[in-house]
Amino acid sequence: MPSLILTKTPDGSATGERHPLGNEPLIIGRSPDKCRVVLPANAVSREHARIVPVNGQYFIEDLRSRNKTYVNNKEIDGRYQQPLKNGDNIKICDFLFAYHDEKSAGKPVPPPEDDEEEASNTTVEATFNRSSPKDFLVVQPQEKLRALLDITTALTKTLNLEDLLPQIADELFKVFKQADRCFIIQLDDDKRLRPVVTKVRRQGDTNERFSRTIVKRCLETLQSYLSEDATSDSDVSAAQSIAEFKIRSVMCVPLATQDGQPLGVIQLDSQDRTKKFSQDDLKFLICVAAQASIAIENARMHEQILNQQKLEEENRAATKVQRGFLPQSFPLLPGYEFFAHYTAARTVGGDYYDFIPLPNGRLAVLLGDVSGKGVPAALLMARLSGEARVSMLTQPDVAAAITDLNDRLMQANLEDRYVTLSAAVIDPKSHRIELVSAGHLSPWVYRQTSGNLEKVFEKDTGDFPVGWVPGHVYTVYPVDLGPGDSVIVYTDGIEDAQPASGQRFTEDGVERTVKTIGQTVDVVTARELGARIVQAVQTHVGNHPQFDDIAIVCYGRVAGDGQSGGTDERPTRPS
Repeated sequence: MPSLILTKTPDGSATGERHPLGNEPLIIGRSPDKCRVVLPANAVSREHARIVPVNGQYFIEDLRSRNKTYVNNKEIDGRYQQPLKNGDNIKICDFLFAYHDEKSAGKPVPPPEDDEEEASNTTVEATFNRSSPKDFLVVQPQEKLRALLDITTALTKTLNLEDLLPQIADELFKVFKQADRCFIIQLDDDKRLRPVVTKVRRQGDTNERFSRTIVKRCLETLQSYLSEDATSDSDVSAAQSIAEFKIRSVMCVPLATQDGQPLGVIQLDSQDRTKKFSQDDLKFLICVAAQASIAIENARMHEQILNQQKLEEENRAATKVQRGFLPQSFPLLPGYEFFAHYTAARTVGGDYYDFIPLPNGRLAVLLGDVSGKGVPAALLMARLSGEARVSMLTQPDVAAAITDLNDRLMQANLEDRYVTLSAAVIDPKSHRIELVSAGHLSPWVYRQTSGNLEKVFEKDTGDFPVGWVPGHVYTVYPVDLGPGDSVIVYTDGIEDAQPASGQRFTEDGVERTVKTIGQTVDVVTARELGARIVQAVQTHVGNHPQFDDIAIVCYGRVAGDGQSGGTDERPTRPS
């Protein structure tokens, strides 16, 4: 039966006291009422740690103790992820235990000294460092020198690791005649072990699996590992893979970046008791791994550059596609003029505007803000553009159109996505505008005769963003425009624009800008209003990166009767 053996106490003695582990959890701590293993020391918590049986294996768990629990001198947080194996050392304050499993070892575990390595046939080199080839060349035989130079030369000639790494394995097999298997294992971005090269000496050998116990130890510590006989090494002999794969002598060396981030390992092993690896063998493998690490890091950097270039090309294409959804020119509506500007915080964005001609000479002006940024918002913006046109052209008025648009987007199952939208229909005969505000910022109206800037909605209209509440019926609000009057509508990127100091532009910035225009020109046009507001926002932000997508549309009556403000000038959009 597995048991815990007390190998060291605060006074330095090794009692050998044995605590069998059964089918019930075993609690270790200071409290004699709650703990099966009582440690009489104030530094020990009342309930310090617990050993839990799970499917024939035992796991140790720290119970949020004050002075922590250590397995093999490594602090554990909560439950230790690996099952205990024969020979594992458990340290609680100044008490040291050894886990002993009679099924995995034929002899009792000797009492180890705290913080000292047990005498064994295992060699652990110092923490990973990039050895200098010049330091190495002077001590190696000619065959190893030639192999190292061949590997180093090959590493400098290519960035294609798929071709290069198998060549390294071939050279290592030439040097290490005693090696039966060679693995080059990479650590993926998601921390999974992936063998990129597996080489066996004997044809037909199907045993191509490596020892994860040794590999994980090597990666966790970034230390090289050498064992003349892994089956008698107390650190790893309990691992099932050692017996299953018939591993005898083994070397494992980490691959790592210059700043010490693990990339993978090179592992060689022998299945013959008489064929062992030496210290000189390990030093040679460390040097090869140092050169291979540089090559792998360079190859990954090269791949990242290529991926970035590809992403930039795709973003440029996406920007071009998105431009196609925005108006290519301003509408020609007698007696009115228009201005529009749009810049995305990223390559593509979710702000949207459109001019849609309607029957009887009317014109719909829509401006919306899709929740989120980047590609997801841009995709919904593209969907919105098409659905909005269908709704506006098939429904009798703007309120019915936005109600229909909401139903369409709800059916599209956009999950947590929605659109704030300001929709207006201009009737150039009556100069009346019918407005719907679907959770969007209130439009402004500039009155030419008084120079005042009026907010259309001082309070929330109660209409929800589009795509949020199924079956919602929207309400229309009329606004009359006199000669020279203009409407200003924008997304929240205008008010939220901020420099490095964090001071937002706000609606006060819009009001200040419009007031300044009225003091400098006699006739304030929609085009002048839009251009000045955009300029004021850009000046306010300076060189600070844009926080949110920005879209603004201004439209209004020309001051003189009978004049046409229509133009074929293109709106201002991302370059």
